[in-house]
Amino acid sequence: MRILRARPLLTDSLLAAVVALFLLAGAAVHHGSLGDRPGFFGLALAAAGGLPLAVRRRQPIGVLIAVTVLVGAFALAGFRATLGRPDLLVAAYTVWARYPIRRAWPPSLIAFAGFEATMLFGDGSNPLGDTVIAVLQSAATILLGHSVYLRSRALDATVERADQAELTVVEERLRIARELHDVVSHHLSVVSVQANLARYVFDSSPDTARGALDTIAGTATEALDELRRLLSVLRPPSHEPGEYRPQPGLSDLAALVVRVRESGLAVQLDVSGAPRTLPSGQQLCAYRVAQEALTNVLKHAPDSVATLEVEYRDEGLRLRVADSGGGPAAGPNPAGHGLVGMRERARMYGGRIEIGPRDPAGFEVLLTLPYPGRTAGEPQ
Repeated sequence: MRILRARPLLTDSLLAAVVALFLLAGAAVHHGSLGDRPGFFGLALAAAGGLPLAVRRRQPIGVLIAVTVLVGAFALAGFRATLGRPDLLVAAYTVWARYPIRRAWPPSLIAFAGFEATMLFGDGSNPLGDTVIAVLQSAATILLGHSVYLRSRALDATVERADQAELTVVEERLRIARELHDVVSHHLSVVSVQANLARYVFDSSPDTARGALDTIAGTATEALDELRRLLSVLRPPSHEPGEYRPQPGLSDLAALVVRVRESGLAVQLDVSGAPRTLPSGQQLCAYRVAQEALTNVLKHAPDSVATLEVEYRDEGLRLRVADSGGGPAAGPNPAGHGLVGMRERARMYGGRIEIGPRDPAGFEVLLTLPYPGRTAGEPQ
């Protein structure tokens, strides 16, 4: 079965051969019954009805028309198919399984008209009964073929959405990798400056040199943490870092709120708890989540009132962006860059993020980031 699925031409050729043998077995003379064998010409014309099916996937409509012509020629030449015409049904099924209704019905109507003409002018001993049977067979073929078409389109759409979601994740990881590059570069610059300072004052001011070494140790530890996360983000070598600039942190949230207010959104910033010093990467994560959440409020609910809450808890940082609602609902987009980016950032730093509507109205983004050395939800 795997070989047949991998080689559709071979599969269709075998199907054409089986149908041809079926037509050979049922071929009879005009007004004859099973066993009233026609001559060589009749047998050859009967078997020819199955041959076009070998290319049914490449030219579905052409195959249906060709089979219709062969069915008519067989009947008008004085022969009849006592076992039926599966070639016509298979060809019609292929058309309905490959094309939408607007493209499938014209050739199908031509084929049905041709079959009716064959019964009237050929070997149609019971035209009314044959017509009823033909209508029932055609209806079943159309329903089956169109259901396959709808299922294949749904599968294609699912695969496309999955590919788009994967591409979005890759693109977001590339962007996060560039930002982590900034953070690590900053750490190395601090280490370099402090190392030069320590070397310069090593003999004249031991206390200053000791302070510089302490700064180097702390900065190096943070840099190693960022490098570990950076190794989990794949960036193809063809992507250049591009232009770099210092990245924002928690201290820039107030400026972010001011900019959002200037854009027309009423937003309130509330900071509670004893401030803690977080690594640059975590600060950038919190800032980007707040930025993206406020941008979404500005786009989808510009008339609402938004709140940005930053709470320094014992177990970690809690950042919440909520709005009062009142704007038009955004369309579903599970692969959207903003939502994917928020989840990726939270995951990289061991945090949790909850995104969704809130009661009675509005939308909420809740980010929890553990302090260094803890995981989200771990008690102090």
